[in-house]
Amino acid sequence: MLKPTIHLCLVHNTATANVTPALDPDFRPNEVILLHGPKENYHADCIEAVLKPTGIKISRWQIQDTRDVEHICERILELMVEREHDDIALNASGGTRPMSIAANEVFKEFNKPIFYVNPKTDCVSWINRREFPSFNVADRIKLPAFLHAHGAEVSQQGKRSGVPHNLRSLTQQLVEHAEILAKPLAAINWLAQQAEKDLKSPILSIRQQNWDELQVLIRQFAELELLEYRDNCLLFKDEAARFFVNGGWLEVYAYGLLYGLRGDIPQIQDVGRSIELSRDSTGLAVKNELDVAFLHNNHLYIIECKTKRFVNTGQEQADSHAADALYKLDTLKWLLGGVRTKVMLVSYQPLSPWDKQRAKDLEIEICTANQLVRLEGVFKRWVND
Repeated sequence: MLKPTIHLCLVHNTATANVTPALDPDFRPNEVILLHGPKENYHADCIEAVLKPTGIKISRWQIQDTRDVEHICERILELMVEREHDDIALNASGGTRPMSIAANEVFKEFNKPIFYVNPKTDCVSWINRREFPSFNVADRIKLPAFLHAHGAEVSQQGKRSGVPHNLRSLTQQLVEHAEILAKPLAAINWLAQQAEKDLKSPILSIRQQNWDELQVLIRQFAELELLEYRDNCLLFKDEAARFFVNGGWLEVYAYGLLYGLRGDIPQIQDVGRSIELSRDSTGLAVKNELDVAFLHNNHLYIIECKTKRFVNTGQEQADSHAADALYKLDTLKWLLGGVRTKVMLVSYQPLSPWDKQRAKDLEIEICTANQLVRLEGVFKRWVND
């Protein structure tokens, strides 16, 4: 395998194809030179923060205008003259189109190697070294490093371990009986939500006290010592228990399925849940949370899990709260990897026809209500699409 000692990377708004080849132990360079404009300082900082701790030297080569081909050519020519005798290759996968055109032109003139990472297959191909074979980039990067490379620092995440058997058993029951339990579960979600401040729900109404399906659910959660039912109120053990009852169980269920799939699908290189992110590209931190996320073959997959009722009978299209979840997923997709990132909404409740169409338009996968019993199969198909 041709292994250049230096990569020139074109920095713009995506980092995956610049970072993953440099982290491949069989292809890792001694140095990475980041070519970028003034507006890409933050993106370059993030890439440097991921690569530098691995021992790779990071250098910067500034350009003033990422759209000016002639200017970019001049700057890259200056670099090539300065580094004339260095073993340097162009990673042509990133940057703006003018950056890519200019860099390719100069590297061909200097007869220096050029490679490209296919965004779908994660395969490295040589553009001007046809005698060298293509190869798949090693799947070594983990979620915190991947997200940091894309400008989002992980401040906190849920436990990175398997789901306890007793919780797994309960979540399986809830999924298998989604059609029957949808309404009482929505009620217990609301009660748990109201307990956010002091871990104590409002007094159950007479109807709720006499609602058999709701009372069965309450007993099931109580048997796992997540709550107590006392004086017609729900008293939660702690915030983690309240979060679980308030819909967090679906996040745990999805995470557990993916955690278990790692043995069958070794390309799943990392899985996480309740991932709190902070992005600070403009000096003002913006926080987001990913319910469940995983990396498969260096591609990011994001899952939003919802148990609340979205559909209100008689309401118009614009009144569906599912739109908020869908637009959040679409925004996260473009912030954290763009076309390489896939997103899914997993909902215990059904979606309206309008929201199903909206998800289709935004290319968001959905799995809802009685489809949840097939969620593991949905995940397997999703990663192989």
